[in-house]
Amino acid sequence: MGASPDLLAHIRTNQLDKDIFNASRHSVAIGPVTLEFRVSANPVSATVELYIANRLIGGGTLNHAHPSAKFGGAVDKLKSEADLTLDIPGKKLDFRFTVCAPVVGCTSRSGTLGL
Repeated sequence: MGASPDLLAHIRTNQLDKDIFNASRHSVAIGPVTLEFRVSANPVSATVELYIANRLIGGGTLNHAHPSAKFGGAVDKLKSEADLTLDIPGKKLDFRFTVCAPVVGCTSRSGTLGL
């Protein structure tokens, strides 16, 4: 399938940098807890935010100077913590986050995002 003609010719392009395509956004959720990622391949970096019920409880930017982060907090009786490591040579972000709630206990999710 070939490329289509410029379907967005009405939008100016002269102020954009080609590196905008090196960035992407991802999210992982456990119930009302969401871990959001904005990652970039050039330069290799990631901005991460942890939300409980749409309330920001922690976050940070990972890069060459600060390749790992751990943060967490609570809203009402829900608790969560995120642990992240940016692998610069491997161009990937490893994450693990845990959510704890009364009565039901705790659960975790982990994974790797390629940059």
